[in-house]
This record gives sequence, structure tokens and C-alpha cells, in this order.
Amino acid sequence: TEPSTRQRLHSVVDDMELISKELIEQLAMPKSQKRADAPDTTDLMELLIEKDTEVKELLKTAEEQDKVQKGMDGLRAEVHKRDAEIKQLQRVLKEAETIMATAVYQAKQKLSAVRQAQNNRISSEELIKYAHRISASNAVAAPPTWGPGDARRPYPTDLEMRHSFLSMGTFPEASSTTSATSTPSLARLYSQESQPSSHPHHHYQTQQQQQQQQ
Repeated sequence: TEPSTRQRLHSVVDDMELISKELIEQLAMPKSQKRADAPDTTDLMELLIEKDTEVKELLKTAEEQDKVQKGMDGLRAEVHKRDAEIKQLQRVLKEAETIMATAVYQAKQKLSAVRQAQNNRISSEELIKYAHRISASNAVAAPPTWGPGDARRPYPTDLEMRHSFLSMGTFPEASSTTSATSTPSLARLYSQESQPSSHPHHHYQTQQQQQQQQ
């Protein structure tokens, strides 16, 4: 492989050092002691000048390479910066994907609930009337004689709700053209609720009335 600029520069500097030593020795040695095969000082001077020119060229090349290296370092730093931005963007997109997936899942659940509600429609009037029925006898407020430890509750209990028409799914639908008093299904509903054995809420109402009379 071709030697690097640094290696070439070190080699030329070493050559200049050897030439300089040889030149100094030749200049310091008396003419009577000089060897016949000793190099001429003029040749040594010319060789030293050539090496000096070569060193200057290598230094110029090294300066250009240093500029190129600085440019590469700047580009490398920019690449690292862009890479960090890309990773940050990936994290943001991943979070957005999670949020979107959650939103889509919730939207599907809501659409399913809407379709189920549309397929199983219940008259709002019937719900309001039934709410009035189950709210009788202090069903929305505590009884006047209620105190801590009293087992009575100002709302239907789980057992009462499980035995209700809403839980059994047999709640009659009201017709839009008939009133509540003329609807046979409502008549059956109210007649069943009025029987003590058909609706546990009646027992709850009767018990409250007896306690209030006492």
C-alpha cells in the first residue's frame, strides 16, 4: 500500500537530518582529514534543498487533507444529528401508532354498541315510566327513619334488579300510537308488579311502609 502523508513526511525529515549531519561534519572537518570518497558539500547542499522543497509540498498536501478531514468530521457530526432526529421521529410515530390503534379499537367498540342499541331499541317513555315505578317508596332518597346500620337502601338492590323486567329482557315495548293506560303489555307489567309474589321490590316497599307505620 502507498504510505500515508505522515509517513512520507517523517521519512523526508529523517533524510534531512542525516544530510544535515553529514554536511556539518564535512564543513567542520579539515581538508587534510577528508576522505577521497567523501561527498561534496555542494551536492549535500543541493540534496538538502530538494528535501526541503519536498517537505514543503508534503506540508501543503497535509494542509489540504486536514481541510478534507474537517469537512468529513462535520458531515459525520451532521449524520449523527440527523440519525438522532430520525430515532426521535420513530419514537413519536410509534406513540402515535399506539394512540391511533387505541382510538380505532375504542371506536369499533362504540360502533358495536351503537349497532347493538339500534337492534335492541327500547322506548324511552317505557324506561322513564319504569324508573318511576322502581323509584317509589324512597328509592331515590333515604327513608326518613333511616339510620346507620339500617339494611334498607335508597335504591334497588342487586337482587331486585336481577328479578326486574329489565334484567329478564321481557320488558314490553310501548307503541307510538297508544298511551300507557291502553297498552296491554303495560297493563300486564303493572299488574305483575302489583302482585307481591311477582316482584321482590313490592316486598321492599311493603316492609318500608310497615316500618314507617310503626
